[in-house]
Amino acid sequence: MNYKNYRTLTINGVELYGADIVAYCAKSDIENVQLLGLFVEAWLSNDEYIEVYTSGSTGKPKLIPMAKNQMLASAAMTADYFGFEPNNTALLCLSMHFIAGKMMVVRALFSKLNLICIEPNSNPISSIPDDLTIDFVPFVPMQMMGVKQTKSIKKILLGGAPVDTQLEMHLATLNAEIYHGYGMTETLSHVAIRRVNGIDAAHIYVGLKDITFRQDENDCLVINIPFLDAPVHTRDVVTLLDEKSFIWKGRADNIVNSGGVKLFPEDIESKLATILKDRFFVAGIPDEKLGEELYLFIEHTTYSNVKLAEIKRLMADILDKYALPRKICFVPTFIMTTSGKIQRKDTIHAYFLANKS
Repeated sequence: MNYKNYRTLTINGVELYGADIVAYCAKSDIENVQLLGLFVEAWLSNDEYIEVYTSGSTGKPKLIPMAKNQMLASAAMTADYFGFEPNNTALLCLSMHFIAGKMMVVRALFSKLNLICIEPNSNPISSIPDDLTIDFVPFVPMQMMGVKQTKSIKKILLGGAPVDTQLEMHLATLNAEIYHGYGMTETLSHVAIRRVNGIDAAHIYVGLKDITFRQDENDCLVINIPFLDAPVHTRDVVTLLDEKSFIWKGRADNIVNSGGVKLFPEDIESKLATILKDRFFVAGIPDEKLGEELYLFIEHTTYSNVKLAEIKRLMADILDKYALPRKICFVPTFIMTTSGKIQRKDTIHAYFLANKS
């Protein structure tokens, strides 16, 4: 597969070739379309690599080189899974600064999709005309939170952040086929997918074509991708069902060891999502006696004593006693990544900085 053979792109119904793509994008008033043009300009160059920023969810975003032919191989897997056909319509409403936006363009180049381009925002569906049929669109979960109906969208792929229980219950009411992808910048977008709504909804991620999985000595997922030079070692703890499927349990970096009991914040958060409406997360805070104590951080100024007492009562009903947060902390505004992930360490640091006694 040679990237030099993929130089035709249809944008907003206009078929363009080579340098005409760059010129068309440069004239746009939409910043994301201008960035798309810069990406295509880099794609058309003789350089076999494109630099891509990581998401920054576990540290400062960094630039890593991606081979164009490997990006095409990833696009081919997505096309095979979703059954893309030439002239299918896809929506680009993710930032072109990051891998998800860039890969949507590569998919359009590979599958000859009609790419509808809009500026990224918190509710891009509201920008879509009611009579426009969209065959495929990638979103971050944050963009689906306020969505009441999916109009004429056929398939939605969520990525970039976990889908919590509360959002998943909301997505079950929507008509479009909704999927959640597992992946990262280092894997060139998703390598496994699960259905979020409908009769095929499941918490099991299934690898795309030719992708296989194993675990390391810490139960973290190792991904074997045929078009990459080496396996990708992750920090995600999983229950491995077989070499093609797994259940995600949480980040190894987030595991809380409280008095010798290992607690998975993501598992606890999925239960708390049934009783908490504000954004929140749980994390381990150093403690001399237990090693770590579990704290609950809620994005709010404060709750009334009555509401606080009710939440504590409900938590006691749904959580094991070892998983009960020892303290509830209120943070007016969480620190977030551009893809909608909570920057936990930075938010915790900001909380304690603001509440120094």
